[in-house]
Amino acid sequence: MTIHIFNSPAGAGKTHALALYADRLARRGQKVLFIQPTIHLINKTIQEELIPLEPPYSLRAIHGDADLTTNSVVADIVIHFQNAVDGEGEVLFITHPAFLRVPYFERKDRWVLVMDEVPQVDVYDELTLTETHDLITPHLTLVAEGAVYGRLIAKEDLAR
Repeated sequence: MTIHIFNSPAGAGKTHALALYADRLARRGQKVLFIQPTIHLINKTIQEELIPLEPPYSLRAIHGDADLTTNSVVADIVIHFQNAVDGEGEVLFITHPAFLRVPYFERKDRWVLVMDEVPQVDVYDELTLTETHDLITPHLTLVAEGAVYGRLIAKEDLAR
């Protein structure tokens, strides 16, 4: 799988440029996996960017609001990759969360990955320590990192 990064400020036309790029590749017989953060953005890109170009290639979106072959977005994506025909251009749209959940991409070397927007890579996890917090909190301190954010560190690290 070939991966390209196109970084520019918001509103600079990244999605438009990426859609034109995907169109050009698909017209040449390439397979394009186009990943976007939301279903809304996928639908907008298909309707406003690709449909007006009258694509002669297959154009499909697999997400929770789409008609699925199975009852699972991930299963449909895996099946789509397994059944993809070589030499036929296509653009397949999926969301960031779906991409991160797919365990395996069949024949991924035959696809070009286009990722619109950087995916969220950190995970917030809230812990409720009502009965045992006193075992941890005496050893921690909050250090201001700016007007809004702080950083929780071990008190022993603060003394260094």
